[in-house]
This record gives sequence, structure tokens and C-alpha cells, in this order.
Amino acid sequence: MKILIVDDAKLIHFMVKKILNAAEITEIEFADAFDGVEAIEKAKEFQPDLILLDVVMPGKDGIEALKGIRADGSHAKVIMVSSMGTEEKVSESLKLGADAFIQKPFDEDELCNHVRSAQ
Repeated sequence: MKILIVDDAKLIHFMVKKILNAAEITEIEFADAFDGVEAIEKAKEFQPDLILLDVVMPGKDGIEALKGIRADGSHAKVIMVSSMGTEEKVSESLKLGADAFIQKPFDEDELCNHVRSAQ
């Protein structure tokens, strides 16, 4: 399984990898992006099965990145991740094709369950 982690905070990249490796979810290949523009580029070249996409980032935010990723024809499962979980952002991301929305700080079991369901 290929997972693209998109977040401007390097700590989130480290934490997600640590959680998933500790959960013994096997055969994961990770790629990283740190803003919305890079997310669109990486999604195109890496062809992930799952994208963990932060909402609030410099440059293009997660909503704009999601639009670009879907416009490029990606069918990857997308889980929006944000500490700014307003109803408006959740609703907008789901309308644009996100599969789920996880609030930061995220629950480890919830994250692992979403990843397993994408396998």
C-alpha cells in the first residue's frame, strides 16, 4: 500500500509513520509532501492508494490540493486531517471527494482503522 502524507508539520509525518509501523500494518510505502502544491505533484508521480491530507497549509491549502488531486483523475482514498475541523471544512472536503475527516490530535485506532479499510 502506498500512502502520501501531506502536512506542513514534520512531526505529523513522523507520528503517522510511527503509529502505522507500530500497528504492524505491513507493506506500506510512504511519500511526503509539505504543502498543497507539492501534494498535487506527488500524488501524480507516486500514485498513492491513500492520501492523508492536512487542511491548513501554506500556499495551497488542503481543500485546494484535494481539488487539484481529483482534477488529475486520482482515485486514491483521501482522509482530511486537521485541528481546524469546522463543519464547513468537513462538508466541503466530503463534497470534493474526500472519504473521511479526522480531527487532530487524531486517535491512533481511528487512523489505523482508516488505513486498514483502504488496503
